[in-house]
Amino acid sequence: MKVSNREVLRYLRMGGVAADERVITLIGELMDAFTVTMTPKNTYGIWDCRIGSGVTPDAVIIDGMTVKSGSLARHLAGCRRIALLAATLGIGADTLLRRYSVQDMEKAVIGQAVCAAMIEAYCGEIEDEIRQDPLVNGLHLTTRFSPGYGDFDISHQKDIVSLLNCDRRIGLTLTDGYMLIPSKSVTAIIGFTAEKTHNEEKCKCCVEESCEFRGLS
Repeated sequence: MKVSNREVLRYLRMGGVAADERVITLIGELMDAFTVTMTPKNTYGIWDCRIGSGVTPDAVIIDGMTVKSGSLARHLAGCRRIALLAATLGIGADTLLRRYSVQDMEKAVIGQAVCAAMIEAYCGEIEDEIRQDPLVNGLHLTTRFSPGYGDFDISHQKDIVSLLNCDRRIGLTLTDGYMLIPSKSVTAIIGFTAEKTHNEEKCKCCVEESCEFRGLS
């Protein structure tokens, strides 16, 4: 996967600041280290979906999963089909981050940013694969929308992990608080629409106004 220094610096909140030579060197070193250590895996499926149901117009219904979320319903407006996606860098990335957190806090901080950029780049590669699926031929993908964005409750991580059978397929599980294990993982919903209006840069169309990365892309 291709990850630019600029993207890592964005996650370090240095997108508009010139990084010194030491930081750039560490980013390159850590990219190499995580590339060797991580074992990226993913799984996805495509389902029909329905937006709105009787007295709950903000409901999004996908197979056995019903989400009451105005922000997700608006994001998927015009979509009749969606993909559920799960991706992980694997337990090796978590292990290396824990080691750095004990041995070298500078590497731990930069390593977090490297992993964030890597999982984002990996999801981009999966989206390119999904675009080739005959079930969505000729349709445009929306940006990814994950549990925890807006009023899309994080508890729906459980539904996605269950529908995709993530434990068996890619070794992805959940804590009691619905956090993903391994931690450098993502679950998301992607919509398919005949219009290209959704296909914008992810951070520019994000509804999570409190996100620390807004405006840094």
